[in-house]
Amino acid sequence: MGKSSSHSVFLLFLIFITLISLITLSVIGWSYYLTPISDRPFRTDYEIMRPSGVYSQGLGIIGSTMVIIGVITYSSRKRFHGLWKMGSLSRWLEFHIVLCLIGPVLIIYHTTFKAGGIAAISLWSMLSVVASGIIGRFLYVQIPRNIRGHQLTNEELDAQLRIIRDGMARTETGAKAATLIDRAFQNIQTPATLMQTFSAIVKLERLHHATMKEIHRLLAFEQLHGDLLNEIQHHASSKISLLRKTIMLKQIERMFVYWHAIHLPFTIIMFLTLAAHVTVAYLLGYRWIF
Repeated sequence: MGKSSSHSVFLLFLIFITLISLITLSVIGWSYYLTPISDRPFRTDYEIMRPSGVYSQGLGIIGSTMVIIGVITYSSRKRFHGLWKMGSLSRWLEFHIVLCLIGPVLIIYHTTFKAGGIAAISLWSMLSVVASGIIGRFLYVQIPRNIRGHQLTNEELDAQLRIIRDGMARTETGAKAATLIDRAFQNIQTPATLMQTFSAIVKLERLHHATMKEIHRLLAFEQLHGDLLNEIQHHASSKISLLRKTIMLKQIERMFVYWHAIHLPFTIIMFLTLAAHVTVAYLLGYRWIF
């Protein structure tokens, strides 16, 4: 399975797990969550469903633990040299995303859709971290990286493009496909401003699909089958993807720096307010199953 296919499978898995979590939690507490807040204390399940109840508090504890583990493991993998050989950075990022997406879902249900004071600050800072994390993931995949998850140098980018070009040049049909790609991208300019970057992202996405459609028509006309067909398709898709990332590289790197400047403060605020919330709850005598 290629890198793009593996990433697509991961995204589908992530969406599936998140939807299953949402559906399961919604079905379990559907009646309670639809009950007006003023009427909830009169329900028979109020003691376990309220934010400090066994069920909802458990969701908060499990969700917070998932977020903490997700952040610590990924941050440690990036910063400690001893962990650099323990799997690719992209896989650790995927693990981080899974925990830091499902964890907040559990926390939202822990609040029973009401929050005030420190809890509200912690909740909204967490949601801000999640939103910025989604943007960060998009920016991350736009930067060319090797199998270990490290950013490619200009020399490595040129080497990869040469390997792809040589691979496509081995057959006449592959050379034709390479020519189609070169013609499609020959007039694309590197964006210089933020607005041009957003416009270029949309334009390059459309160009990617349009070029691959032309290549598929070429391959159908040439009546290729089997391994040769798959090889040319793989080389073509890899070349287009690499060209897109090369064109966008400088601006994406700049946006990534800005993203870090936003994401990190929100993360710090989230953990500080979470610690304050837990401390206050403990001092007020709220306990879970221990």
